[in-house]
Amino acid sequence: MVKQQVLESLVAEYVANNPRSREMFERAKKSLPGGNTRTGAYMDPFPIYISRGEGVHLIDLDGHRLLDFVNNNTALILGHANPIIVDALQAQLTKGTAFSRPTALEVEMAELLRGRVPSLERIRFCSSGTEAVLNATRAAKAFTGKRKIARFEGAYHGVSEYALISHAPPLGPDLGPAHRPRSVPSSAGLSPAIAEEVLVLPFNDATACEEIISSNAEDLAAVIVDPLATGAGMTLPVDGFLTRLREITMHQEVLLIFDEIISFRASRGGAQELYDVRPDLTCLAKVIAGGTPGAAFGGRADVMALYDPTSGAPKIPQSGTYNANPLSMVAGMAALRALTPAVYDKLSALTQRLGTALDAVFKEAGVQAQVTVVGSLFHIHFLLCAPRNYREAALDDHRLHRLLFFSLLNAGIHWSYGGNVSVPMETAHIDQLVSEVQTALRRL
Repeated sequence: MVKQQVLESLVAEYVANNPRSREMFERAKKSLPGGNTRTGAYMDPFPIYISRGEGVHLIDLDGHRLLDFVNNNTALILGHANPIIVDALQAQLTKGTAFSRPTALEVEMAELLRGRVPSLERIRFCSSGTEAVLNATRAAKAFTGKRKIARFEGAYHGVSEYALISHAPPLGPDLGPAHRPRSVPSSAGLSPAIAEEVLVLPFNDATACEEIISSNAEDLAAVIVDPLATGAGMTLPVDGFLTRLREITMHQEVLLIFDEIISFRASRGGAQELYDVRPDLTCLAKVIAGGTPGAAFGGRADVMALYDPTSGAPKIPQSGTYNANPLSMVAGMAALRALTPAVYDKLSALTQRLGTALDAVFKEAGVQAQVTVVGSLFHIHFLLCAPRNYREAALDDHRLHRLLFFSLLNAGIHWSYGGNVSVPMETAHIDQLVSEVQTALRRL
């Protein structure tokens, strides 16, 4: 009861402080279903509408400056309107935004990515993470001649057909036993055949994964995994899990796909560098596009040869008007070149500082919380122990997260279950977040 009263007070304060965002939401509902065109951006009672971004801050329609730890869902590792990105885009705009023929920029970008990620023997570009996953899974099926894909329960891989099986499903008996999860559609409009072609694996249970993969190896083309399980509550892999997964898939002649759309920001070479695991295929987006719509997929040369048109029609046609468009290429290269080893060290140090301080604040307040940190990413779970898989992470106290979210938002800080640190952030920004969390917990 006390929590509910505090939450109602916080939401009422938010509503009173954001009349222009509220007005814009009412206007939006007349043109967009539920006033929304991006499910993850919606929030009850209405979302804040952003006017512009400046470095570490968002400025909303009501003029609030919000210290931003969301950074467009991890994509803006250099912060908002970074001069490096702005200059690169402005220089390209005078030359053109898109062409029907290739440019040298896509060759330079491919070379830059190959230099950072040894598993990327060949690369193709697209416009979104969803497209990258779609193409990687299609390539796996075409290369192996098999029809099934395996994915981990709760993980987010975009909105293609296979990705919408068992993405954050409600806990309950429909999920089946923990060691043998069932395929559960996460969207209306999916063909029943899709669920039949998707196997669901339990994260961090190598024994169960081996049993499921081995018993289906004859029909299984690939296993796709977000190595940091970012969409399932950022439940990090236990020691040796990803290595064992690589061994199992190699033994069963099943391709291993790393979805590094978020995890690639964790280090110069992504999670595969952190955990020393070489997948067959990799999906990339977000940070590699410097804040623009851009993505890539790639990996083994023999698999990627399916897209090669030089000896006749390719086995897999892949077109896209904005594939490798000049704007995403120049922004992406500018971002990656700015991310030097020293910059990664700074990001990691700031995030570690944040994690340690938040852990102390929660302990001081007597709140059971687990603070997970990797690279420049951090996540909070209101649980007794750090979760090992989606089902454990889904037991999180979502109402307490909502309380803390509105407490921080009303105090000028934007986060969601945690967040990520951007390059322009300094110690003072970290300390500001910690201080406001401390204040919020005292109020709660």
